[in-house]
Amino acid sequence: MWLYKMHFAGDREFITCDPWGYQDAASVERELPYLESLLSFLELDISVLTPIITEICENWERFFSTGDREFSTRAMQLLGQLTAQHVYFHLLYLLWFERTAREQLGPEMADELRLLPAQLTAYQKQAQSFVERILDLDRAGRDTRKNLSENYRFDQPQDPDLFCFQTIPVSFEPVREGGCAEVLYPNTIRDVIDFSLRECVRREIPVRRCRNCGRYFPLTGRVTAEYCSRPNPGRKPCRNSGAALAWENEKSKNLIFKEYRREYKRHFAWIRMGKYTEEDFTAWSLRARAKRDECEAGQLTLEEFKDWLKGS
Repeated sequence: MWLYKMHFAGDREFITCDPWGYQDAASVERELPYLESLLSFLELDISVLTPIITEICENWERFFSTGDREFSTRAMQLLGQLTAQHVYFHLLYLLWFERTAREQLGPEMADELRLLPAQLTAYQKQAQSFVERILDLDRAGRDTRKNLSENYRFDQPQDPDLFCFQTIPVSFEPVREGGCAEVLYPNTIRDVIDFSLRECVRREIPVRRCRNCGRYFPLTGRVTAEYCSRPNPGRKPCRNSGAALAWENEKSKNLIFKEYRREYKRHFAWIRMGKYTEEDFTAWSLRARAKRDECEAGQLTLEEFKDWLKGS
């Protein structure tokens, strides 16, 4: 009855879902940068979501014990709120929507939900390990297929901490962007993670941590790219601002070094003038370098560093 499907095209990914199974008039249609749904899932704090999931379970349990539909309605409302946290949770909502509409509900299903936080945490760890050991260009190298073959025997990882691939429901069909593509019709959140990881290896697209925000981003263009263009609410994409920030940082460090170098020369001259011994100068330079490092690390302002130099 319901519809949830996903595919990749170029440097974008597309997710469509609808509780009544409409293809051309779906209630949710998301167009995201390539791999954004997976990377944003890896950054989710599952502990923040756990109280919501627990409350959903409690409402289903009350419904199963009392038959009061007020509890099932509340559970569905909370599942709807969960979809705002991540696009993957639309799939969870649709599964429960169909069960409710078909009146195919049972107490064991609440137990299934209670396992969800632990499952999501495990998926995160396994997928994160896969990203680091198979896809990370700077840690694992550019050859993603070679990295995969070194870490897997057929579809099974040699290390249980790595993601384990399984059979997933994939179709091949025309897509709205033109041409045809593999389209996933997932039954579980795990299916979506599986599809995203294998797509990166199939297309040989590595990832890298952004020099500005520190988040992973896919290298769909130049492999020399150092700044991401991932969505970052309230801020410009790092690709637009990262280079400028790096330049400002280097400029700041140059000013710090300039102040340090000026005072270094002055103190060194005092040795020739007889105001300082070599031992005094060595002790001062050690303290000055430590203060310089603190300033570069942001523990001291430039003005505080200059004041220290003048008073030293």
